[in-house]
Amino acid sequence: MTNRWVPRFLDTVLVETTENSIVVTWGLGEPIPNGAAEFSGYGVYYYDPTGNGGKRLGVRFSQTVPAHIFDNASATHSNYGADAVRWTSDAVVVTFNDASLGLDQVGTIAAFSHVDGRDVQVDFPVTLLR
Repeated sequence: MTNRWVPRFLDTVLVETTENSIVVTWGLGEPIPNGAAEFSGYGVYYYDPTGNGGKRLGVRFSQTVPAHIFDNASATHSNYGADAVRWTSDAVVVTFNDASLGLDQVGTIAAFSHVDGRDVQVDFPVTLLR
């Protein structure tokens, strides 16, 4: 692993819930052409079957590597330090400790990637393990 981040296309996305955390694994594929960026990142969003509630989970690579959760229902935001993020050339794994899905049922769940604020991939399929 090197400290130089190269943005890559999503290959797979897995969201796993545990008793007191959410673990998101963004499986990575090929480098994004012209992907040299000031910042880039990955995210997952989900809502209940009516399109309400839910959260956005994400990680951003720039001078620092913060991860974050935005809770749509309560309009609250939580930040996580770089110690919550592990990455290799094949995957980015973020452990959102003290977090839960906050929904009994998930209707929509999808992932996305971005480079310098431009969406690269949207509505990417996600596997959810509960």
